[in-house]
Amino acid sequence: MAAPRCSGMVGTDVTDLSSSGTPLLWQTAAPPAWQNRGRTAQASPQVWAAPRTPQETAQSIAHAAEAGLRVRPVGAGTALSPLAVGQEVMLSLQGMRGVAELNEAAGTVTVWAGTPLGELAAALDSRGLSVPGLGGHAAQTLGGALATGAHATGLASPRLGAAVTELELVDGQGELRRLRPGDPHFGAAALSLGALGVVTRATLRLQPAYRLRVSTRPVGWGELMALGPEYAQAAPYVSLTWRPAREDHEAVLLRRAWPAETGTGAPATDVPATGAAQGGLLGGPAQALAEAGTLFSPLPAPVRGLLEARAQADAVLAPQHALLAAGDPLRELEYAVPLAALTPALRDLRAVLAQAGTQGTALQLPVGVRFVAPDELPLGTPAGEGMAVIALGAPLALPPEVTGPHFRGAEGVLRAHGGLPAWGRLHALGEHELAALYPGWAEFRAARDALDPERRFGSPYLRRVLGE
Repeated sequence: MAAPRCSGMVGTDVTDLSSSGTPLLWQTAAPPAWQNRGRTAQASPQVWAAPRTPQETAQSIAHAAEAGLRVRPVGAGTALSPLAVGQEVMLSLQGMRGVAELNEAAGTVTVWAGTPLGELAAALDSRGLSVPGLGGHAAQTLGGALATGAHATGLASPRLGAAVTELELVDGQGELRRLRPGDPHFGAAALSLGALGVVTRATLRLQPAYRLRVSTRPVGWGELMALGPEYAQAAPYVSLTWRPAREDHEAVLLRRAWPAETGTGAPATDVPATGAAQGGLLGGPAQALAEAGTLFSPLPAPVRGLLEARAQADAVLAPQHALLAAGDPLRELEYAVPLAALTPALRDLRAVLAQAGTQGTALQLPVGVRFVAPDELPLGTPAGEGMAVIALGAPLALPPEVTGPHFRGAEGVLRAHGGLPAWGRLHALGEHELAALYPGWAEFRAARDALDPERRFGSPYLRRVLGE
């Protein structure tokens, strides 16, 4: 396997303690303050650790245990929830990135956990390959995407964690483990919230790269309510973007075009291969509806321009990794509701957002709807027909006190319809509410007790959502 590629993040203010028998970068003198991309979480850790190999990662955890310190792994900071926040040790794997091994015969790729998804997607696309379920932000690291349950959109598209065939993880005792399907704690580790250990690399299933044929059609509110959730089955990838206050709704159907079986990985001619735009081709509200404007304004800029130039065109072609978002985030609330609840949830959401506008500031906050297939992960999507993922977003420039009534009202609606909160987004639920929502909760708790009995990876946020 190839050694991880260091990212150049090591500066003169970071001390290499390898001479003292601790081969890791362990910064205790004025460690940097940390803030996520959405400015919704901050931390001032006592120690900033930046191991460069799995062995250094294991020694990092052992060193923290000797000092009685808790550790939080941190990726690119794309999550809006404070999952990564740690006030004792924050451990970054961004120095461990790249493809460790590509096994085309076995149909797998082993990737270092600090690898950004955009880099991984582009590297595989150049070989005519891709990973199923790839979704999230292009800057998001593989480890962060797995920890938060990132996914694309479509009832045939499960979370990225469902594509994992092997995980390498350092547990709370500093032991380096390899977990595979069939191991008792494998499913929990594939979507772990960073609560079971530090994932150092993962092996993922491969599939042929393909291009996406994108067709878009605006629909009115009445038509949307009449369609119900059936439109989610009209294509492999489907999303809806909606600006409630304007009553201009647009369902975006994304169809798989053809497998790139030649292995050339040639970029699509219409949409840049680096990603459709800041919101991703089928992103949620995070940029898809941030701009006010014309019929096509809910779409990312390059796609919007193409559609405005050829409004009668049947389809636009894009590479698969155009699904990844690539711009600045919004403040987002996101819940997955049962498919049968989608139409009533949207109807109630429309009413509560209108009410919040009359009681406070009238806002045209964007709403996005995506879909996700069921999986076997304890904290993933429960078995069944899949779920509709509804997200409400607000520009970061809007103060939380202005958007608060809208977010609280929306969360109440989505919870009332049996919604499951997105682990990387904002929500107000605690351990007892979450335990009642996830059939695999006891399985995850057992995995945590086995892999981190001393709660080495604990934090105030994890105490709230997972308990002790």
